[in-house]
Amino acid sequence: MKKEDLLKALAENNIIPSKRLGQNFLIDENIVRFINRTAAPEKDQLILEVGPGLGVLTKYLLDSGAKVIAIEFDSRLAEYLKKTITKENFKVIHEDACKTDYTKLTQGINDYRIISNLPYSISTPLLAKLLELDNLPADMVFLLQKETAQRFVAEPNNKSYGGISVRIQAAYDTKYIRTVSPSVFHPKPEVDSAIVKFMRKDKFPKKIIRDSLSILVKTAFSKRRKKVTSNINNLFINKDFKNIFGNLSIDLNARAENITPNQYLKLAEILINQK
Repeated sequence: MKKEDLLKALAENNIIPSKRLGQNFLIDENIVRFINRTAAPEKDQLILEVGPGLGVLTKYLLDSGAKVIAIEFDSRLAEYLKKTITKENFKVIHEDACKTDYTKLTQGINDYRIISNLPYSISTPLLAKLLELDNLPADMVFLLQKETAQRFVAEPNNKSYGGISVRIQAAYDTKYIRTVSPSVFHPKPEVDSAIVKFMRKDKFPKKIIRDSLSILVKTAFSKRRKKVTSNINNLFINKDFKNIFGNLSIDLNARAENITPNQYLKLAEILINQK
């Protein structure tokens, strides 16, 4: 959608982009096509799109023959989509994506996907919610704030590496695809964006382990400058960290950012198996 077409559609529907909601609309068709190629939607797949806006990306997803369910918080945009996209393989839901019942929405479907130009304001809370699901998305392709993308894909021993990095990478192989300029949006955000892709691992941890991992990393990263043993000491009944860490090849002096996602998973399993 060209900028003049976007401005016309916004004006006709009395929509003023909301900074609070992180509404930055794509006006560069090349980037939209690139996201679509990267995601490679296929016929009959279930795709969830969070924050579809005026449906610029939506239309490409629908052209593949995929079934698209768009989740839009802004009532004006939800009504616009209902009026302008009438394909049988499309449905729009007007609600907060961070409160959506994804289990109900994807019932009976194991390999649904999420492809979205995510509103900046919900990226991290949405990912945290999705990681709590029994039935994880098969893969996810997001356009989001560059700094957030870097946190999601960050490796150990990096200042961007944190609890959300560990939780995502425990279940997904992550890939930073490319940086995106503010110029492809209206209004222009003040920072760069990025396209990232998450591919669910063939063997990903069960929900009980992911729940334990969530508690563990929240505690481990609560005081980044301290040794991780000090942070997580109260979580473990057996506090023999010399043996626990030795068996997992973790340095006793390690801080939270020095421990890999796989090592955190093993610690999470130990937490579950405590007597």
